[in-house]
Amino acid sequence: MLTKDLIRCRIDRGRLKPQFVPVDDPEALALAGDLLEPYRLPDGPRRCDIDEMTDPICKGARDVILAKGLKKIIDDQAEFATGDDYDYPAARRRLFAQAAQLLRSSERLTEDEYRRRLALVAAAEPLLAEDRLYADLPENDRLRAFKDLTARQLLERYNCGLVQGLLVRASAMELGVDASDASKLRRLFKYLKFFRLLCRLYGDDAAKESPLTDDGATDSAAAGIFAKGALLRARIEGPASIVTESKRYGLQLACFFPAVCALARWQLRTEVEWKDRTRELVLDESSGLVNHYHNFTAYVPDEIKLFHRHFADTVNAWTIVTHTPFLAGPGNELIFPDLSFANSDGLLMHLELFHRWHSGPLRERLDYLRRQPALPLLLGVDRSLCRQDPTMEEELKTEPAFADRVFLFRDYPTVDKTLKCLEKAQARMH
Repeated sequence: MLTKDLIRCRIDRGRLKPQFVPVDDPEALALAGDLLEPYRLPDGPRRCDIDEMTDPICKGARDVILAKGLKKIIDDQAEFATGDDYDYPAARRRLFAQAAQLLRSSERLTEDEYRRRLALVAAAEPLLAEDRLYADLPENDRLRAFKDLTARQLLERYNCGLVQGLLVRASAMELGVDASDASKLRRLFKYLKFFRLLCRLYGDDAAKESPLTDDGATDSAAAGIFAKGALLRARIEGPASIVTESKRYGLQLACFFPAVCALARWQLRTEVEWKDRTRELVLDESSGLVNHYHNFTAYVPDEIKLFHRHFADTVNAWTIVTHTPFLAGPGNELIFPDLSFANSDGLLMHLELFHRWHSGPLRERLDYLRRQPALPLLLGVDRSLCRQDPTMEEELKTEPAFADRVFLFRDYPTVDKTLKCLEKAQARMH
């Protein structure tokens, strides 16, 4: 995504208007193609070699900020090999000390003889002998891997990066998303969960003909939401008071955003801190933004992959269900669990996780659990939330309504804690 100094946007009647580049513009395509070429050179060019070739292109472009922004997007696709474990600074000190000693010696050396003697010293340092005196400096890092793009794809990434750069400065997001394709919607909310975001889901007026109930029913009760033309309203909220967490949450919002662009219809509204003022950002599918998260499994965090693998290897009585349903929440709200589990008796249980910035939604969900003892929903709560609210841990441990439905974890749940909670819930329901 783009940093603040590379974001091109204007303010129109108090609203931010990102300056998207037309992806079929010949001049923009030519600029993108020129900037990509140095990254395609064989044998891993050095970073300084790439910069030497791209700097004149950026400085000579009609829009320098656009050119630098395109290069930033390309750099995000590049992986450079950093210096090895060789102690280059110590080797340089030894070489410079020998060079100084030769200069101070009483011998009258010609330039050629001086260089020959110094070469002998350098030969004792294998890496320096290969003309790698400063190989540990960042500008000498070599390109190790590059996720190549076409010029058009680069422009599409740039336009999406403009919005992501703005969303880093947001702490909440309101979405209207197309609900006519349940599979795409499920995919969207899996992305949301993977980026540890929590949202409130509501059906719009088109869905209210089949209102959701509070009886814990799953997809069958939510069928009215997925009617043709229906929109789901979602509000993704972050922490209101912890500044450092707000910044981190904004980054998560920005990383999640491309997944929204995969839907046929969507609307976004958020408020962004821009030039010392809060500005409104409003976008929809007419912006032409393109989702580049094509390989879904590539964006599954390692801890989730490890959890799935360890659960499958060690637990026999339960399996993780790949088709996670929506649960009916209070009023017209929907709940999308992080994980769903089934046992051999056909019992289906769901798990929703609450991370460090979810204190407000957690309180509401706990109240809902109290009112719905039959709801097949378990809650995993990050211990950092208990540090924010000193009464939380004691409440979760002592209140009977939570004894077999809520457990604490650090960063991500373990299989053991999840299994114990599943077994307690199974015992209660039988």
